[in-house]
Amino acid sequence: MTKTSTPNPPKNLSKKEVAEQLLQPEEKFYRELKPQLDELHREPSDETIAKILDYAKRR
Repeated sequence: MTKTSTPNPPKNLSKKEVAEQLLQPEEKFYRELKPQLDELHREPSDETIAKILDYAKRR
């Protein structure tokens, strides 16, 4: 007879931490990067604006 069981998360982690560990790597990466992307969206630097304008001129 074979025993089966479901793995239990370590007791010292909160439910939120366990949920974050189970996220797909891409989603976790996006969540970590999102605040920086939002900041660029609100206040792009002069360098970013210049790069966008240079790209637009070349197209």
